[in-house]
Amino acid sequence: MPSALISSEIVIGTLLVVAVVVLATTYLRRRYIAKGLPLTLCGLRRPGTDRWRLGLIRFGDNALEWYTLGGVSLRPKGRWLRQRLLLEAPELLSGPESIPLLPGASRVPCADGDKRFELALQGPAYTALRSWQEASPPGYNVNVA
Repeated sequence: MPSALISSEIVIGTLLVVAVVVLATTYLRRRYIAKGLPLTLCGLRRPGTDRWRLGLIRFGDNALEWYTLGGVSLRPKGRWLRQRLLLEAPELLSGPESIPLLPGASRVPCADGDKRFELALQGPAYTALRSWQEASPPGYNVNVA
């Protein structure tokens, strides 16, 4: 009987350690990705698929970067330059197309040159994206009198 008790304690302890490591890794990855820049939750859908992939978008100095929500990669899976990014009018997601983790989100058709994709953003995140896209990059036209 004591060996079964010790075995269950080892299993529970191991599961707790794994849970703490996963949570710490997720937190540290998010902090590293943000690097002091605005970061928000969004969905990404590429042409030819009906599936939304949840992720994080970061508004960089001159590019919008999209990272997967899970995983350990520190590199963006999508990167679009501010000057080339075209945003179309948002449409509210409803019915089977809605995303449970993004209630009240809108679908925003986007284009980067000939590459098309869609972002799912909540109201404030869409406003931030539109403002970021329309603003001048830092250092752009600095010497204008």
